[in-house]
Amino acid sequence: MRRLFARIYLHLLGVLLVVAVAASLVFAFTARSAFVRESAWRTSRHVGRLVSEVFRDPPALARRVNLLHDELEIDLVVRDLEGRVLASAGAEPPAFTDEELGQARAGRRVLHPTPAWSTAGPVREPGTGIVIGTVVSAAQHRPLWAAFTRPALILSLVLVLVAIASALLARRISRPVERLTAAVRRLGSGDLAARVPIDKRSGADELSELTRAFNDMAERIERLIAGQKELMANVSHELRSPLTRIRVALELLPHDGGADARLKDVEADLDELERLIEDVLTTTRLEATGVPSRLGLADAREILMDVAERARTDPRLAAGDVRVAVGPAIEITADRALLRRALWNLVDNAAKYGAPPITLRAEQQGDRVALSVTDRGEGIAPAERERVLAPFYRLDKARTPGEGSSGFGLGLTLASRVAQVHEGTITIGPAETIDGTERGCRVTLLLRSAPRAASASSPRR
Repeated sequence: MRRLFARIYLHLLGVLLVVAVAASLVFAFTARSAFVRESAWRTSRHVGRLVSEVFRDPPALARRVNLLHDELEIDLVVRDLEGRVLASAGAEPPAFTDEELGQARAGRRVLHPTPAWSTAGPVREPGTGIVIGTVVSAAQHRPLWAAFTRPALILSLVLVLVAIASALLARRISRPVERLTAAVRRLGSGDLAARVPIDKRSGADELSELTRAFNDMAERIERLIAGQKELMANVSHELRSPLTRIRVALELLPHDGGADARLKDVEADLDELERLIEDVLTTTRLEATGVPSRLGLADAREILMDVAERARTDPRLAAGDVRVAVGPAIEITADRALLRRALWNLVDNAAKYGAPPITLRAEQQGDRVALSVTDRGEGIAPAERERVLAPFYRLDKARTPGEGSSGFGLGLTLASRVAQVHEGTITIGPAETIDGTERGCRVTLLLRSAPRAASASSPRR
């Protein structure tokens, strides 16, 4: 969420740093050189005038040279026209050639770029302006880092101030994107009411237009899905009446040996259709409310035993060898009716598309309880395990021999929805893996277990 903010922030600081370094280099190689050269030229003229006032008095000249050395922090050498040194202070300045000193005696100033623009200039007699000597001046040598201490301190202060301003600017740019990202994730996870608040102060910029477009899209999706759910619920509800009339009509038909088999097939299809309608209504109710209607403590093994008992009395599943694995009693917080319905759908799917035996198991896994239904059929390919949770998804390859295609109706969809409203998950995997080969299918509902305090004080149901 904060990667965009960090990228914008670091980008602004990087641009500022590049500009600062470029400006410093330009100043160091151009403006600074011209400034230092001009300063050296003016300093040489000023020193020549001060030295000329005491040029004829050696003691006073020595004092004046030492004073200038201390106050201006420059090295000085004063010579007469014959080249004799009359006074000096500091380190020996670089030697100028005879030709350069001759130019100084003639009244010209000579500059050397190194070290630090040392200068040789004339000393003129006050009043007449006649050259009476020469003075060589050079700035004292300093470490390179000392010249950059003050600029570096100023640059650091500027960087801190701009960093604060850049943080505010980067936050203003990245915050709408972060809010939009959070809303997109909520919408993708199923929260159709997810919207992004629009900052009216931002006007009609691109981010505001993107936010409005997302909100419009989310609203249309919410209306579309709500209409689809309402249509499914209404259609399923309206189908119950003609189904009831068809069942009554079948009961009134005369029965003979040849028609009984066909009537039983029709009744089996009617039972399947009624179960499908009931699954649609239950799924729609769960999606509309989002919470179980009768939540309480329940024994997981008792629920599994109820499902197995129902399977033994169902003609379609009586031969399916449905069993419950041995294990301790485990209490969970769940809606017993919904959980039985979900497990029954898993058993029904295992009987249709898998192979016996079908095993029901309850296991404690930390603070969760795993309720699994296992069969010994061909299983579901890893690439298909997420897709089969979609309503009416059909596999390309049959799990049972002899069928051209296979489907799961709403059984897995309803089981997945029941797990979600119980704050749990559903997983599909192989029953076992032998020598790298997956065999069978295991569908597991991972639900939260009952709190220990409540479990200890509540009677067994």
